[in-house]
Amino acid sequence: MTYSDPISGIWTAIATPFLKTGEIDWQGFEALLETQRAAGIDGVVVSGTTGEAPTLSIQEKLSLVRKARAILPECMRIMAGTGNNNTGQSVELSKLAVDAGADSLLIVTPPYNKPNLEGLKTHFSMIANAISAPICLYHVPGRTALSLSANEMASICKIDSVQAIKEASGDISLLNSTVNSSKIPVLSGDDPTFLASLAVGSNGVISVITNIFPEEFIRLRSFFLQGDHQRALKIHNALLPVIDMMFCEPNPAPLKAALNIRGICADYLRPPLVSVTKENYLKIEKIMDQAQSELKDILT
Repeated sequence: MTYSDPISGIWTAIATPFLKTGEIDWQGFEALLETQRAAGIDGVVVSGTTGEAPTLSIQEKLSLVRKARAILPECMRIMAGTGNNNTGQSVELSKLAVDAGADSLLIVTPPYNKPNLEGLKTHFSMIANAISAPICLYHVPGRTALSLSANEMASICKIDSVQAIKEASGDISLLNSTVNSSKIPVLSGDDPTFLASLAVGSNGVISVITNIFPEEFIRLRSFFLQGDHQRALKIHNALLPVIDMMFCEPNPAPLKAALNIRGICADYLRPPLVSVTKENYLKIEKIMDQAQSELKDILT
C-alpha cells in the first residue's frame, strides 16, 4: 500500500470503545479492528465523528492510530481524522498522525468559524504543505454548518494533496455534481444513500453501519459493480431499518448500543454524549435480529 493508491472502496468510520471509567477500552478496540480485518474492509477512519474525536486528547488519537497500524495488515489503510477549526493545530496533529502510522488524513471543513472559500483553501493548503500523505476533504454540513457547492469542493481539490472527498450531506444530487466536477474519488459519507451513490459514480463509502455489518456493505458494492442490482437492493433494504436506527439519537450512541449487543464493547460514551434510551436500545436489538435473519437468506 502506497500513498499513490486511490482512496476508494468500503471504509469504516471506527468507533472508540470506552470503559466505565472513561478510559479507552483497548481490548474492545482490538476486537472491533479484528471484525474489520476478518471482513476484508479496505480501510478504517480513526478518530472521526463516529470515533468521538472531539472528546479525545491528542495522545489518545495518536495511540489509536498506532494501535490500528499494529493490529491491521498493511493492505488495510488507516485514515486519521486530524482536522478542526484551528488550522495550526490541524497542521501539527496531521504531522503527528502520519508519523504514528496513518497513510491518509480526513480533514473536515472547519466548524463554527465558517471560513469562506479562500479561507478554506488556505486551511487545506497549509495542512497539505506540511505532510506527504493524501487528504480526504470531509463535507458534512449537518455537523459543521458549512455547506459547499460542488464547484467549491472542486476548487479545494485542485490542491495536489487533496485526493478524495467524503461527501456526507445525504444529497444525491450534490454528490453526483461533485463526482462530475472534482475528477477525484468521491466517497459517500451517508449510509442510507450509499447504494444510490454508487449509481451516480461514488467510489465507495466511509460508513458507520460497517462497524457491525462490514461484510454486507462489501457484498452490496460487489453485487452492484457486477451488475446484480437486485441483490444489492435486497441487502440495502435489509440493512435500511438498522441504518435508520443508527441515527435515532446522535451518532455514535446508537452504534455503541449495537456494538454492546454484538458483545464487542460496552455501551459507554464520553460526555456530552450519553447512551441511548432503554426503549431505543430494545428497538436496536430487535431490528438487528430481523436484519440478520433477512441477510442470511439473501447471502446464502
